Amino acid sequence: MGKRKTKHDDAADEYDANELMIVPGEKRKKIEKTGEKSATGGKKNRNFTKEKEEAKLTKQAKRKLAAVHARKALKQTQEELFAGLAECQLDPSKLNQLTSSTKISRETEKKPNFPEKLKVFSGKAKSEEKRTQQNYYPTDDESTDSEEEEDSEDVTTPEVAISEVKVEPIDLDDEEDVQVTSEVKKTSSDVVVKREDDEESDNEDILALPTTTVINRKKVLVERSEDIQKSRAELPIFAEEMRIVEAINENLVTVVCGETGSGKTTQIPQFLYEAGYASEGELIGITEPRRVAAIAMAQRVGIELGKPENVSYQIRYEGTRSDDTNILFMTDGVLMKEMEQDVMLKKYSVILIDEAHERSMYSDVLIGMLSRIVPLRAKTARPLRLVIMSATLRLDDFTHKKLFPLLTPKVIKVDARQFPVTVHFEKRTPDDYISSAFRKTCRIHETLPPGAILVFVTGQNEVRQLIAKLKKRYPVVYETDKNGQVLVKGTKEWKEKKAEAAKNIKLEDFKEETPEKDELDTDDVLDADDINERGAAEAFDDYEELENGDGDLNDGAVENTIGAPPANCEPLYCLPLYSLLSMGKQRRVFDETPAGMRLCVISTNVAETSLTIPGVKYVIDGGFEKRRLYDSITGVSRFAVCRISQASADQRAGRAGRISAGHAYRLYSSAVYQDCVKFADPEILSKPADQLVLHLKSMNIVKVVNFPFPSAPDEQMLEAAEKRLCRLGALSETTVNGKTVARITKLGKTLAVFPLAPSYAKFIAMADQHDLMNHAILLISLLSVREPLIPVSSLRGATPEETKELMKNVLKERRRWCTQTGARRLGDLKVLMHAATVAESVKYNARECEKVGLRVKALVEARKLRQQLTNIVNASCKKEQVAMLDAHLPPPTEQQSQLLRQMVVASFSDRLARRVDRSVGQEEVQKGAYETTLITEHVFIDPCSVLFTEEPEFVIYQELVQVNEKKLMTSVCAVDKEWISRLAESYCKFGESSDKNLEPIYDGVKDAVCKNVKVTFGPLDWKLPNENRKVPHDIMQYRYFALFLLDGQVFEKLKEFTPKLLAPPTTMVKSWAKLQKRTEMLLNKLVDKEVTNRATLKEQWLKNENWLLEEYLEWVPESLHQSISLMWPPLEEDEKTAKMGRNKKY
Repeated sequence: MGKRKTKHDDAADEYDANELMIVPGEKRKKIEKTGEKSATGGKKNRNFTKEKEEAKLTKQAKRKLAAVHARKALKQTQEELFAGLAECQLDPSKLNQLTSSTKISRETEKKPNFPEKLKVFSGKAKSEEKRTQQNYYPTDDESTDSEEEEDSEDVTTPEVAISEVKVEPIDLDDEEDVQVTSEVKKTSSDVVVKREDDEESDNEDILALPTTTVINRKKVLVERSEDIQKSRAELPIFAEEMRIVEAINENLVTVVCGETGSGKTTQIPQFLYEAGYASEGELIGITEPRRVAAIAMAQRVGIELGKPENVSYQIRYEGTRSDDTNILFMTDGVLMKEMEQDVMLKKYSVILIDEAHERSMYSDVLIGMLSRIVPLRAKTARPLRLVIMSATLRLDDFTHKKLFPLLTPKVIKVDARQFPVTVHFEKRTPDDYISSAFRKTCRIHETLPPGAILVFVTGQNEVRQLIAKLKKRYPVVYETDKNGQVLVKGTKEWKEKKAEAAKNIKLEDFKEETPEKDELDTDDVLDADDINERGAAEAFDDYEELENGDGDLNDGAVENTIGAPPANCEPLYCLPLYSLLSMGKQRRVFDETPAGMRLCVISTNVAETSLTIPGVKYVIDGGFEKRRLYDSITGVSRFAVCRISQASADQRAGRAGRISAGHAYRLYSSAVYQDCVKFADPEILSKPADQLVLHLKSMNIVKVVNFPFPSAPDEQMLEAAEKRLCRLGALSETTVNGKTVARITKLGKTLAVFPLAPSYAKFIAMADQHDLMNHAILLISLLSVREPLIPVSSLRGATPEETKELMKNVLKERRRWCTQTGARRLGDLKVLMHAATVAESVKYNARECEKVGLRVKALVEARKLRQQLTNIVNASCKKEQVAMLDAHLPPPTEQQSQLLRQMVVASFSDRLARRVDRSVGQEEVQKGAYETTLITEHVFIDPCSVLFTEEPEFVIYQELVQVNEKKLMTSVCAVDKEWISRLAESYCKFGESSDKNLEPIYDGVKDAVCKNVKVTFGPLDWKLPNENRKVPHDIMQYRYFALFLLDGQVFEKLKEFTPKLLAPPTTMVKSWAKLQKRTEMLLNKLVDKEVTNRATLKEQWLKNENWLLEEYLEWVPESLHQSISLMWPPLEEDEKTAKMGRNKKY
């Protein structure tokens, strides 16, 4: 490195523009000597304007100037480093005889090529493998190549621009790198070394600080079979291993954006394992939004790594985690629960959030929590890395300053698919996309090359309808040849056999091969229960589809449009796929397709991201999906068919490019696609936030509104959730410095332990008081799963008559389960509890359960949840065993049913509904209409409910579901009117007494001075029976308690002295009472110890048995003093202690 040149040395040479700030300009030809003065007495050539500008420099400008000085000093340090390396360098003749490991892996060059340009990463010069021309090494950023070439044309003096990072020693093990560095020194007139971000502005260079310290980890070597290594090498992300690992090493937060099929989920954990992130006992944690994905990915990564024992999974009900675990796949909720015990996640070296584009509620909260934990862990010796992985990512949501205020995540984009996918749009959007999907499937199957077909529809009803039509058009028919071999008609083997035997078969034999229509549906079709999922005993998503027949295919119209299929067309192997399908039937899509058949999967959006079906080459996208829409204000949820987002459409198309070049057929026009929203709303914006708010409060996050959500929910939604939790008793509002905040209570901390909605958790917490824990856990586990009972209107038989009979039998059976007199008012909740008993008795046999309208998958999941809740309760309580999983739990008795109903009122008060009185008002009200506190529209009891015909005055429901034009209440339970004011007190308003002259009374049950007041419920002010309500805590409360004490209403033993009192007890509440000494003595004594009821008075006597004796003796004649003193305190004999009576005062 020679002497630096500046502009005044050679105006034609290139120079660093930053040096203009400190190097003299071109016009200043010679530097004046310091101290030389001009004729006027001042210094010569002084630039007063420049001096004033320098004096006005802001602090920011001064910092920038200081940074430039520091950078220049760093450049000089780099030059000294190069010079020192040059002194240690071998002679070129000896150096050329050495061969490095890096050089062996590359093609040898006959002529030494010296690079024109190099990138410097943290002080280390690196050369690229592929050379495009002599003396030129291409960079990763090809967009700036031309600019760099233009900048280097006139360069004669080398200037090395170093990135603003800590200089690390150059790896001397790589001899080739050392040689390149030496040549940079020796051929300085021909080489320019530039930073990767050389085109960025100086301000960005100054502010670009290292995000984290790179830790030297012990690398792990993994031996894999050739087949596994070959399959890994075919994934697009495999070529990006070094770039991804380096980015994670050098950045605290990394966002990996790679579309479906790139291999993010399976490969990045292996990259990090080999990079040493689990070599020191730490864990590599990967969160998945679904349990199925967590289990499947753990198994796959364990196989590829060759160490299944080191890769585990942990989901809600089960897990394989052990001391040998290095890589842990888990659901979002599992990591959230682990944060409660270890908020800094000290066991983990890196956390990967997978499928972030699905925007589940827990994944959003996890990212928000980790955005604060990662910078804190960065200050420790073992920093935590965060990797956010997604297929279609809205980058702005994960990189904004509110989420990461102190750092900017590194974004890495990976190629989308292994093979290109051609997207086809319709010229015009069809009115009936189901018919269009059927026609498109038929044309693909009959005309296009082999490859599985994946069709996206909205719901289970459409899945079954489409499968039924395809099965009818392409039946799986068995034929037996003369040798007795059974063949499937249309397969390749069948065609070969036909060709061989064609000469020996008579013409009339062909007539017998064509089956009759009736036979086709029964004998010749391959077992429909195994091959084509029929809809006889499965529920549909909602009643609207069933009643209106949405999506029905017109046989004649469709058949006439596409014509009959070819005679020798191969059969179509149709399989359904939706979320409520049992796991065993879902896995059939991964099994090998029968020989000679084409696989066709009819699926809801569950196949969009959750499951990757092998062999798919053709995707048919209907453009719709069924969403569960939740109104956070009214609490009403309903299913609605909506257009998918552009991101979802791209996800669906990506499923076609896994095995070869594929095709995606979109059953809508490109204009419709452009009108679709780019991304669907995150789940956190469309779900009740009660459990989320309680969870954050349990982690001492007081102001939930300020939590760094990637997509912040509406503040009103969070405030409404806080109010509901306050009414539930989980939060309590406190005012500090004029600001009101809601903090978690002791009850709230208990509720946060359960993986349930807060209202469900409170129901279980209350059950311990009455030994109802087993019944409560059973009921809540059934209410927490989706549709354990198949809706009656969803049942279908082979014929309309069978359907009608099946519905009638199921309804009759459910009513029989609820015939018990006391349990009948428990309603649908009693039916649910009995359903679990029936499922246990038949060992969860699918056919037996379907006969009585039970969904096996939901009941199995409820049983797992029941086991988990039982374990949580037993671990949390101090008793030996509070709950147990009893397969033969007896039904609740009449008294237990009443207690369960009271617990329902205390836990679900916000879901109370009152029957509309049709005799009041002029408006015409439909029969069976109810009104709720949440919405103004009338609601109705579900016709399938056992309480549908009874119509109780007050009911509590679990959910409002919109069906057609009606809103129906599901899982209904009857409520007694008298309970509401006591059990739902936080929702009630207590007004003035109807009779202002009515005096307070002493309520022995409540042990309080009470007054009869009016009671109303909720914002609609439903009138409830008047109730004895505790009077306000003021001086009159003490006066009335003294009155009732003297009157003998508080203690029975004082009644005999009431007629002998020197003044009537009512003297205590007279306006002139303070004029008498005895009234003031008694009143002051009660006020001093804040005694307003029997319990607090008893506490004082346990401390001092003679307390209040002197004051009471003032009210009775002196002749009674001795007998009263012997009797005092006036407690019952079983309430007195053994020591009472020893120190009597006479």
